[in-house]
Amino acid sequence: MPELPTQLQLVAKILDDGIKLFIRSFPKVLPLALADALLSALLHLLIPELNSPQPAVLIAAVMDSLIYLFLYVVLMLLLQAAIFYRLSAILTQSDMGNVDALLQAVKKWLPILLATWLYTFLCGVGLLVIIPGIILAVSLRFFIPLILFDNATVLESLQRSHQLVWGNWWHTAIVLTIPLLIIISVGVMSSAIVEGILTLSTGFAKEQINLLIQITYGTVDKLLSPLFYAIILIQYYDLKRRNKQQGYVEKHFIA
Repeated sequence: MPELPTQLQLVAKILDDGIKLFIRSFPKVLPLALADALLSALLHLLIPELNSPQPAVLIAAVMDSLIYLFLYVVLMLLLQAAIFYRLSAILTQSDMGNVDALLQAVKKWLPILLATWLYTFLCGVGLLVIIPGIILAVSLRFFIPLILFDNATVLESLQRSHQLVWGNWWHTAIVLTIPLLIIISVGVMSSAIVEGILTLSTGFAKEQINLLIQITYGTVDKLLSPLFYAIILIQYYDLKRRNKQQGYVEKHFIA
């Protein structure tokens, strides 16, 4: 378990520590992030129908490519878990190589896959009425570090994540929203630049331009995802400290 500072952190401090961890670790996790970006680009190139704005075409493409999509999700989650392992190791000054991180991730692939599916399902159902989906998207978000570093089971990871976040939901929502906005903004700007260049060029069909825009956005998103993971990790340990302190107060002053 990383030996982080024992005091609770403000939003600005958590973001600052997360950004510093991202900068320090980026050269080391870059091969994993590049592999994730390449995997995403390959998926769009092999199944261009996934970029279709028509729901019927998109649904048909998904149904026809379920096996490939399943393999993509498994590989993507393995790469993301490996990035988490490397970030945590760097944070504790006990760094491991990318191969070792991937081998550790392989051991956890099934619970991560099942928990990701359950997380997506619960958030999707909640989004039908909007507010519950937003609440769950934040409160359940820490299931991956709980599985990786606390050996939590699938259901336990989601339950414990909700317990960690619940008393600090707004604090956590702000912390997670800021890096997401940064990543989305950079992705949109990069896509707009690529679209402008390709539109002014000759020899590109509209479908090709749309495909390259999607690949550009996906690549930027994957390359910057370690920033989001670094902030999640810093926030995760801060939430554990908060809950530990709250439990101490309840035990000694409220009971």
